[in-house]
Amino acid sequence: MDHSQTIADYTETFLQALGFAEDLQATVNFDPENNLYTVTLATSAPSLLIGYHGDNLSAMQALMSQHLFTKMGEWLNLSLNVNDYRERRESALQAMADAAVDKVVASGQPYTMPPLPANERRVIHVYLTDHAQVVTESVDEGRQRSVMISPRV
Repeated sequence: MDHSQTIADYTETFLQALGFAEDLQATVNFDPENNLYTVTLATSAPSLLIGYHGDNLSAMQALMSQHLFTKMGEWLNLSLNVNDYRERRESALQAMADAAVDKVVASGQPYTMPPLPANERRVIHVYLTDHAQVVTESVDEGRQRSVMISPRV
């Protein structure tokens, strides 16, 4: 069942309650193949919605998912995006991974990337999965968890 309209209405109410209703357009798209609702927000002032490294965006996504579960009685796979931030961040992470691979290949030594949230570590793992010269693994614990890129043996 497609809940796009319910999600669109809730998104508008949620953002109004947070004081972000001005200069904001929200669209909801449902991908039935992946059972994913993508909520795309367009605004001229995205920085407060996105936050530092997407922290606010991730927090709002979690809050919206939890509230929609409470309201509807079922979990909905929800992805919240502001001004294509997630796509731009993925490109930046891939560029970081490429630079790290260059270091690893040149030196023959493992390279540990800075700490990243789980969803960003996953982007790097998936991006480098089929790389012929390196392998990846997550290292450390908690907020210090990061991706180590090592030469493939």
